[in-house]
Amino acid sequence: MNSRQKVLTKQQAAYRKIRSGIMSGALPPSTRLVIDKIAAELEVSAIPVREALSQLEKEGLVEIRPHAGAIVTDIPESAVEEIFALLEVLETVSCRLGIKKLSHSALNTLTGLAIQMEATDDEEKWLTLNRSFHQSLPRLAGLPRIEEQMIRVGENWERLRRLRFADRQGEDLDRANQQHRAFLKALEEKDVETAEKLTQQHNREALGLYISE
Repeated sequence: MNSRQKVLTKQQAAYRKIRSGIMSGALPPSTRLVIDKIAAELEVSAIPVREALSQLEKEGLVEIRPHAGAIVTDIPESAVEEIFALLEVLETVSCRLGIKKLSHSALNTLTGLAIQMEATDDEEKWLTLNRSFHQSLPRLAGLPRIEEQMIRVGENWERLRRLRFADRQGEDLDRANQQHRAFLKALEEKDVETAEKLTQQHNREALGLYISE
């Protein structure tokens, strides 16, 4: 392993450590990320930490301010409407472009995720499976750019949910599971119109749980 590979490995370790703290809420908004302190904790030099922070800035999770260093960014409650709108658009396009590309094996994978969701009463586990279910459609249909964007938006929603809606009652899991089954049926029948309508309904009902009347 050459020195370049070692630097990348340390940078990736620093990136994952900081990113995990931000996404979990352990590093809340406005937290100042001190490079030397992080480097000491990870037993690395300042260089890979600085590179990790630069990568996190590109993702919008960190803001690097002159004379202040790196600060964890905030995500306002009002962003929920934008996030759900983006999810709806991305999922609708996934249906339109991907539904005819889905193989029998791909449909079995999605059905397996639906079965796992139906079998759990653990909301956090259900939410993780739900994200995987929705993100799997573009992946299984060979739409990597849509998948990448969906993952990014999904992560924004996960962070916002933890920061702003942790005490809010979430989705009706039974109803969501029923909607997933109806969606799967539409996919199996290659019914694009029904799949798109179900996607819109699913997202808008979920959004309604988090916006003020």
